[in-house]
Amino acid sequence: MSRFRILVITVLGLVLVGCGSAPAAPSEPPRPADCPAPTSSDLTTADGWLGRIAGQPDTVGLVLDDGRGRVVSHEADRPFPLASAVKVVHLTAYAAAVADGRIRPDEQVARADWERWYVPGTDGDAHPTALQRLGPGPDYAVDQLVTAMIRESDNAAADWLRARLGDDALRAAAASTGWVDVDLPSFAGGAARLAMPDLAPAGADRARLAVLDAELGRRVADEPAFHDEVVRRIAAAVRQDPAQFVADNEAWTATSALGTPAQLLGVHRAIATGSVPGADVAARHLTWQGPSSSGTIGFKGGSFVDVLTFGGFLRRTDGSVGYAVILGRDLPVVPLTGQQARGQQELVLDALRSPGGLDRLACVA
Repeated sequence: MSRFRILVITVLGLVLVGCGSAPAAPSEPPRPADCPAPTSSDLTTADGWLGRIAGQPDTVGLVLDDGRGRVVSHEADRPFPLASAVKVVHLTAYAAAVADGRIRPDEQVARADWERWYVPGTDGDAHPTALQRLGPGPDYAVDQLVTAMIRESDNAAADWLRARLGDDALRAAAASTGWVDVDLPSFAGGAARLAMPDLAPAGADRARLAVLDAELGRRVADEPAFHDEVVRRIAAAVRQDPAQFVADNEAWTATSALGTPAQLLGVHRAIATGSVPGADVAARHLTWQGPSSSGTIGFKGGSFVDVLTFGGFLRRTDGSVGYAVILGRDLPVVPLTGQQARGQQELVLDALRSPGGLDRLACVA
């Protein structure tokens, strides 16, 4: 394998927008009478994800609320690695800051300031791809950085935004959706800890590692020599022993930012229903692909080497809104996760679009 996606988000062709009223309290649908046992293990398909839930239930968590009174959940309150799906918290904080005037969308950011947080080789080329779309700079509007964070899933943009707004703003944004004590990631700091595992105290718990990652992220941004050493070590690890680097990544993902399906769903619901400040701003970014024949999808996904995550909402053409989050961990390691992510998303989107799809999911959840 020549490249591994270690701190990245997989952005796929899907669509949703807007605000709506909160749905009635949903209920668990009855288990369908006819539930054939899933036989597929191919995670590039929806059937494969059904098989995964049935056969390895502790590796998948999900909540799906169809917005019409039915909900399916599985391990909804169990923490899972979120990967870049957590960036919807950054987006919610940005939207609130725009709404109350703490930040202007047209505020200019120097490319050099943005790229202080960029660690090449750790984002599946998200940053170079964003630059291709936005142009070479030398300056960008804050709102352009936010598009890079959501569309290409640029990690440097997320870290820059966290530094600009402050941790209190991100925590308050999460709390406004019902998510208390959100686990904030530092993507640059996480890359540094992966490159230099000796910097982490032996036996450190997740809370201590989160503090450490924030400190290391600041060093990446503020100390050019440290930044360059992190980049050098990442490149050397990939070159010298790719298999060991993947194994190190798998161990690292278990220490990354965690959240439950129910917590992540609450953020998407708050944006879609307009119950948080600046929800229209957040919805505009999540629904950048526009409407499709079945409605409009707002979404943010993510991936590590053995993790795939997706959260979003569907505003149907009849005006109803459904919500879905699915988080997978300890998945088979593949060089590129895009096809597996499509299978994951196909499963929940089909359940939002059709009663039959919801029944199929209810059979295994």
